Amino acid sequence: MKDIPAIQLWHAGSSSDEPGLLERCCESLLSDEELLRANQFRVPTSRNQHVVGRGMARRLLGRGQVEPEEICFAIEKNGKPYVTQPSWARCPFNIAHTDGLVMCGIGTECQGLLGVDVEKTSRRTDPALADRYFSQPEIEILRRCGSENVRRNTFLKIWTLKEAFIKAIGTGLRTPLAEFAFERIDSRNPVIRMLNPDLESIAHWSFFLMEPRPGYIGAVAFGADSAAQQPDLKLQRFEDVL
Repeated sequence: MKDIPAIQLWHAGSSSDEPGLLERCCESLLSDEELLRANQFRVPTSRNQHVVGRGMARRLLGRGQVEPEEICFAIEKNGKPYVTQPSWARCPFNIAHTDGLVMCGIGTECQGLLGVDVEKTSRRTDPALADRYFSQPEIEILRRCGSENVRRNTFLKIWTLKEAFIKAIGTGLRTPLAEFAFERIDSRNPVIRMLNPDLESIAHWSFFLMEPRPGYIGAVAFGADSAAQQPDLKLQRFEDVL
């Protein structure tokens, strides 16, 4: 029997002002180029998120077998990073961040498409964004929400799922968000419906919604080459392995 694919979803708190212990630990794992990029951020929050995200990826992809700084990255044509060396570390991964939290998803299989996203539940939302960018079925879901709080949480669930999906396929906002719709939004495992036939592919998609920490909504998109069983998702605190 084929093993069930697994996804490790790690989360870490990041400082909104001066770098803390976690940021200093992650800085020591970065390449000179990554540190140079980090120092170009003028807003401390953005710098801290960059440092923690890249530090997490290096530490987790190394799996304790090589030093984090030995992991080599390259960038796909659409801007998505991937591992070039060592060869055994070439597995799907993706990083997401918002104010106060960074997430890093790591796939245990060599193949597959992986995207993650996270949002703070206190984020202010504008209904006009949904009317402008979401699909019609999703707009109807939002219109049926019974209260402003439910509507805001539903909006954020749809938004994080959409972000996770377009990050997984590596197109970003070049793929219009209205060309696919999410259903079963209130479940842990929503499903996707392609409204544009051009988005249909051989990939078999699995989606997850979760609360990585109180006050945050996270989403994971995983596209497998075959119709395997639902992947096993393991949620873990990055601070516990430092």
